[in-house]
Amino acid sequence: MDRIQKALDKAREKHAQQPLAKKRVLNEPIGLSQQVDDPLEANALESISYSKTKVVDVPNNILEKNRIIAGFYNNPQSAVFRMLRTQVLKKMRSNRWQTLAVTSPTAGEGKSVVAANLAIAIAMELNQTVLLVDMDLRNPSISKYFGLKPSLGLREYLSGEYELSEVLMNPGVKRLVILPGLGRAEDSAELLSSPKMASLVADIKAQYDSRMIIFDVPPVLQTDDVLLSAGYFDSTLLVLEDGKNTESNITKSLQLLEGSHLIGTVVNKAAHHPEHQNY
Repeated sequence: MDRIQKALDKAREKHAQQPLAKKRVLNEPIGLSQQVDDPLEANALESISYSKTKVVDVPNNILEKNRIIAGFYNNPQSAVFRMLRTQVLKKMRSNRWQTLAVTSPTAGEGKSVVAANLAIAIAMELNQTVLLVDMDLRNPSISKYFGLKPSLGLREYLSGEYELSEVLMNPGVKRLVILPGLGRAEDSAELLSSPKMASLVADIKAQYDSRMIIFDVPPVLQTDDVLLSAGYFDSTLLVLEDGKNTESNITKSLQLLEGSHLIGTVVNKAAHHPEHQNY
């Protein structure tokens, strides 16, 4: 833990002059989320229905079993993700950002669980819709956490001739749509840097002003996919497993993400610190 703290302290000092580099989003007191400015817009989003997107009502017990608990008020840990949502939305709205990448230095640090819970927490706001994109083409896991069994995913869309509506899924959560991943793509770098991927991002950003787009992207130290697709993201959230990374891993990750509007760091799986949640 000492090495992680030293690395984070270094990162804070290094980025102290950058107004978007304040970190440790889980430890600060949070106020209530923003109110709906336009009640007509809120009513429209409240009654939203999906005519083309496949709807799969995922049972609550499956979500809880897979640690996707942001939507359950009776789970005390769900409040952490609503706090995270408030800080993320405040930063993104103040900068008029629409897209957020969630990554980690290495695999297994909980980035996908954080991305999924954050997406649900944001979708709980009446004036906000969310698209959660599984962009970890080498190791897609979002559909697993939601208990979904997609027949098509981002890889198939980018390499085939499918309509986007054939790929999108709603897991029974209002205002949340998922673009899942399916299988392992060895040519992930080529797919993510393709004109079709650039066109997809442009299209999904342009469709709805109320839409927030969260990309679950690969670990930043294990592939160049994040760097190749960095132009798609307005901002980035870094997930760190407590005690896992060396100081050099964290420092290198911050260096690679420099210029990507790193809006926060989630310290995850902190067994000895009750203010951190074990995700």
